[in-house]
Amino acid sequence: MKTIITTVTAAVLGMVMTTAVLADHHGAPRTSALELYFCSFADGKDMGDLKKVAAGWDKWVDSNFTESYNAYILSPVLINGADFPYDSLWLGVAENQQAMGKVMDDWSAKGGEWQQKFDAASKCDSHALLTSMEVRPYDKLGQAGYLQVSACQFKSGAGFAELAAADKKWNAWMDKNAMPGGIYRWIPGVGAQRADKSDFYGVYVAESLADRGQAHDMMMAGGFQVWNSLYDGISDCDNPRVWSAQPAGGVTAQ
Repeated sequence: MKTIITTVTAAVLGMVMTTAVLADHHGAPRTSALELYFCSFADGKDMGDLKKVAAGWDKWVDSNFTESYNAYILSPVLINGADFPYDSLWLGVAENQQAMGKVMDDWSAKGGEWQQKFDAASKCDSHALLTSMEVRPYDKLGQAGYLQVSACQFKSGAGFAELAAADKKWNAWMDKNAMPGGIYRWIPGVGAQRADKSDFYGVYVAESLADRGQAHDMMMAGGFQVWNSLYDGISDCDNPRVWSAQPAGGVTAQ
């Protein structure tokens, strides 16, 4: 599941921060709660069938969820199929873990009929919770886009304090060079594979594959040199994957 969450992370972070809030008033990073379902289409079903169910679910949640919640369907774009044996992922976003827990309670108590409808279109055999942390805000939150994700581990002696210091300098470089896109990190939590040793997932979010390609060209033209000077002693990350993220609906609590 390390590879799976990795792939997902990069792709979704931007979309999921729609409901993020400041953790406190002292410059703490914006965070939100995430849930991920890993799913495969039922026999004879496809993305069209899943979207039909999601459209009905979108209306149902308006009067049944007691907390704000937004969902996205992630589809693989640039991945190795051997690393990811699923057709899609369902990404859910809530303000915090308590709110996510309330949504899950609502679903458990009232969502049985809709669960059967989802299962008939796409079965999900894994479910995990994560925390999303904003590094560089993405200005197209809530819209369709592309997520590029990598799984990372801290090097000896390094942690989130060192990462935050490097992030500040990298943000300045992106500003100076007008690099498009946003950056988020997902912190794995309940439901992650026991063998997964990832400390976080790095997520780059772009509006289009052209924007992602522009950012890659900028990295090749000198960005990687700057990146390595900032992060080389902090963490090791695997090869990234790219997912498309499509809004699937949700509700804003009153």
